[in-house]
Amino acid sequence: MNKCLNIIENGCVENLSSIKDIIEYKKKLQQKIFNMKIELKDGEKNLKEIKSFLRIYCNHCWKVDYIDSMKGYKEGVSIKYCEKCELNFNTD
Repeated sequence: MNKCLNIIENGCVENLSSIKDIIEYKKKLQQKIFNMKIELKDGEKNLKEIKSFLRIYCNHCWKVDYIDSMKGYKEGVSIKYCEKCELNFNTD
């Protein structure tokens, strides 16, 4: 029985027709996901440090605006943010 596995990657279909090819693809995909998780963790850590730095050292220009929030379907929710560094006064 000759089975194949079609994988879509970057919009292209890749036809894996042997168990050997499927196993190799699986190994590469596992490593790729592992690397992406590390990169995401590092990026989140760096972003947190940057926001902390900006919170202290940016010469903020705070603006008040109103948005509609999907959370609880609230209209006209007030937000305060810096025009320069784009930090949100309440959440960043």
